[in-house]
Amino acid sequence: MEEIREKIKMLTGKDAWSTAEGCGIHSLRVSDGPHGLRFVVREEGEEQIAVQSTCYPTLSALGNSFDERLVFRIGQALSEDCILHDVAILLGPGVNLKRTPLCGRNFEYFSEDGVLAGRLAKAYIEGVQSKGVGASLKHFAANNREYDRFFQSSEMDERTLRETYCRPFEIALEAKPWTVMCSYNPVNGIYASENKHLLSDVLRGTFGFDGLIVSDWGAVKHRAKSLRAGIDLAMPYSEAFDEQLADWYGKGLITEEQIDEGVRRLRALAQKYKDALPLRKAVLNTEQKHALAAEAATQCAVLLKNDGDVLPLSKEKKIAVIGAFSEDPEVQGGGSSRVNCKKGTSLHEGLSLAGYRVEYAPAYMIRYNLPTPFGYRYALDVARECDLAVVCVGDTWLREKEETDRYSISLDPAMEDLVLKVSEVNRNTVVLIYAGSAVDVSAFSEKVKAILYMGFGGEGVNEAAAKLLSGEAVPCGKLAETFPFNLEQTATGKERGNGYTESYREGILVGYKYYESHGIRPAYPFGFGLSYTQFEYGNLCVEKQSETDYNVRFTVKNTGKYDAHEIVQLYLGDEAAMVTRPKKELVRFEKRFLRAGEETQFSFLLNARDFAYFHPDTNDWYVENGTFTVYVGKNSTECLAEKIKIELPEEEQFSQF
Repeated sequence: MEEIREKIKMLTGKDAWSTAEGCGIHSLRVSDGPHGLRFVVREEGEEQIAVQSTCYPTLSALGNSFDERLVFRIGQALSEDCILHDVAILLGPGVNLKRTPLCGRNFEYFSEDGVLAGRLAKAYIEGVQSKGVGASLKHFAANNREYDRFFQSSEMDERTLRETYCRPFEIALEAKPWTVMCSYNPVNGIYASENKHLLSDVLRGTFGFDGLIVSDWGAVKHRAKSLRAGIDLAMPYSEAFDEQLADWYGKGLITEEQIDEGVRRLRALAQKYKDALPLRKAVLNTEQKHALAAEAATQCAVLLKNDGDVLPLSKEKKIAVIGAFSEDPEVQGGGSSRVNCKKGTSLHEGLSLAGYRVEYAPAYMIRYNLPTPFGYRYALDVARECDLAVVCVGDTWLREKEETDRYSISLDPAMEDLVLKVSEVNRNTVVLIYAGSAVDVSAFSEKVKAILYMGFGGEGVNEAAAKLLSGEAVPCGKLAETFPFNLEQTATGKERGNGYTESYREGILVGYKYYESHGIRPAYPFGFGLSYTQFEYGNLCVEKQSETDYNVRFTVKNTGKYDAHEIVQLYLGDEAAMVTRPKKELVRFEKRFLRAGEETQFSFLLNARDFAYFHPDTNDWYVENGTFTVYVGKNSTECLAEKIKIELPEEEQFSQF
């Protein structure tokens, strides 16, 4: 029994941040991510004090980059802070889909689209693990809002679960993360930590994951039930867990083989860490990491509006910079991912250094994490006297944070009021928005000349904003989530849940798939983003390679005056399916740099899985005979299109891809 006791001890963390030591296995340190290292060194009351680390753009901002190479580099840089503090595993990335823009944790997730989220998460994991630090893919599965997340069940059919909410995990698992973290919520009435179908049947069985499955912190209700479902490690330490395991083992409700399997995976994890020690070399200094954070922020910003080409700013104009976010922007959301980071250069300082004549007025103060009007009259006087006004507004970390959801996607009324007042006294008003998710801009979008969405862009966000406003950098980000005109347009509306269950009535139609299927025109569609230059698409050609393999080729030309990146997107639509399918869904994307006047050809190879949907009757993927449309373009609504026909013998339509 002593040997069993030692094994049981290994299946729960030693404390809040370390695995247990025993059975010849060394303890490993884990720490929060995903956009910076939160290495906690002590606790003062209820506050956890963490070391200072570089804060990169949040995953929601990185999603707007559509840039796998950039995300890989961020992953590598994140691992360097882990190496400096001997952290074995960084707790990220999160790939939960943005089912509702109200979710307070959306800033920690990449997208509303599973293919985009999965591919960026794969790049992130590969970057982190290339330097010998493990990643933890989370939160498996269907954790799509924070409201009562410990108890409210996400209710959906099997096709929706597999085709939509498991899809980004399935793609990201190609990077072989060291661990996968379960979610808090029940799924179809069973807690994710006790859900054998999710953890053993899908994650282990279908997806073939053989790494360690760890619980989210506090997600385990009963340790023995979670072990039977597939949880290898429960975090953090709880004295009750050892007793629960010992009790159920004594009663024959769990077996020694199940205990040994968890210990085996902990031993394998410790061996991965040991084998990776030669890779754990930190080569970047603090300044280089900050420069990468600022560079990334420029790639993540999305230009939503630019009437009259008011941007980039002319050096001949005097610029009013309005709003305290110019000096102290919100760079991240709240909760377990919040990084203790340095303060970057202010926007007005950055513009001054770039040679602009700038007048700055804070206009508001952030008191109790709310914008409080402070010197509005002075700010309006400054705006009135200048040729152009740049107004900095957005959400604070208490509006977008873990454990709570937003009540509205509009900005705080004080922020909206500031924009409107400035636009009344200066017709050349530019708005910068700092936020972690979709924002309703309808209150002021028609009254201002330009809108630049910076997102939660990390510690270098205002240095990036200065480069983008000046034209030193050209905006290239595209929305990884749809921006609706209002909450009523969304699939979930103003719903928040009842604490018991939430029915995913829209099924597979999440985000842009919902809007297009219901003929709803949002404010800004998925994949949307303007540039200072123009791109022309043409010469779309689809060539059949085999029954379900097609090569798609097309050209893109930079017809404007600026060298810039363009993000191309390829969608597929099934014209007459036997089941509900989206009008179109993203299957490929790529980002390239084109000089002014340059033309380049893109080529994508499509395969059977791209045309398939999940068929729950066979627990398999199914390609249906019929007509499909290939769409290529600069966003989900502006596309070239060509129809193709797939004809398969009936016996070949069902296949494991």
